[in-house]
Amino acid sequence: MATPDFSKVWASNSPLPEYTFSDADYVTGWDFVGSAPPTKNEFDAWFRLVDEKLNYLYGQLQNTASKLYPIGSVYISFNNADPSTLFGGTWERLKDTFLLANGDAYAPNITGGSATKSIAVSNLPSHTHTISTEGNHTHDRGTMEITGQFRSVDMGDYEPASGAFSSWGSSTAEGAASGNRGYDITVGMTASKTWVGYTSYNGSHTHIIGNTGSSLPLNIMPPYKTVYMWRRTA
Repeated sequence: MATPDFSKVWASNSPLPEYTFSDADYVTGWDFVGSAPPTKNEFDAWFRLVDEKLNYLYGQLQNTASKLYPIGSVYISFNNADPSTLFGGTWERLKDTFLLANGDAYAPNITGGSATKSIAVSNLPSHTHTISTEGNHTHDRGTMEITGQFRSVDMGDYEPASGAFSSWGSSTAEGAASGNRGYDITVGMTASKTWVGYTSYNGSHTHIIGNTGSSLPLNIMPPYKTVYMWRRTA
């Protein structure tokens, strides 16, 4: 049933003279007219009084509803009935949002937040990564070859050794009858004198720390139960 129009009052535009019920007439009912039918004036006055009382009660209910839900109030229900049909006034439907009480941290009448959060590097806890030690290896030093020469020592001549060998000596008398002289020779060896060695580079390898994850936003919605919500705007 549609909401009746309580603004209309029975016989309010009637040209008939208005009849006013006394208290005694009202509480007696139709008995006050006796056995005769009520006149038009009495009938109109009766129904006019009923409409006026209904109009007054409806206005009181509307006034009470306005006090229960003044402008700025929020109406919450599991029923989708528009509160404007229940309480009158103008209402705005609230959708897909939570209500948060403002205070020291949040100012009144602001919006914010989201249902998901993309995690940044700064949001991650401090942690370390380990890598595999596979690829252990050794190096060899190559082949060392020591080279050098001994020269012959003739009577009266002296040529030093070369390469990894060294020699030194002094003149000595040898064959006094003939007058010839010779040398006493000392030979030394220095293994590192002419050798330069290099290690091979066998076993080259790399270490890789792989990536993981799919960069999907994190769902931060708490458990919830959906309802209908409206805010009164006028």
